[in-house]
Amino acid sequence: MTKIKSMKKVISVTLLLAISIFANGLFAQEISKDQMRIFQTDNLQEFKKVFKKDDFNKCFAIKENSYDLLALSVKYERKNIFNFLLGNTTDINRICNNQSPLMVAARYGKTEMAQSLLVKGADKTLKNTNGETAKDFAIKYEKTNLTNILK
Repeated sequence: MTKIKSMKKVISVTLLLAISIFANGLFAQEISKDQMRIFQTDNLQEFKKVFKKDDFNKCFAIKENSYDLLALSVKYERKNIFNFLLGNTTDINRICNNQSPLMVAARYGKTEMAQSLLVKGADKTLKNTNGETAKDFAIKYEKTNLTNILK
């Protein structure tokens, strides 16, 4: 009888975790056109006007994907915003749309940014729901310079 209760708890916890991961991507906040326009300028003063500190760790929906602002700054190589967020983001390993900022750096071949993320404590062994690490992204998208860094 105790094994059944224990098994029910394990199943319940696993189910709740899966739901929270799914909901994270499903309920990502939309990024407005103005916010995206300002983000693309890499102007830190303007960025701070349209994004508040509690936005730094949210997932934002962009077309069919979602990114947190740190991962988005990596993807578009917005260095001013990236450096600012690197010092002000509480969860450097946050996964949105099944990718952490380090996985995004590996996917798009952003070597300098990947190195900065690693120095700041990004977990290169972190796996997404598909069991992929940042190194797996580097291999998949043929970014050999990052494959060596992510050994």
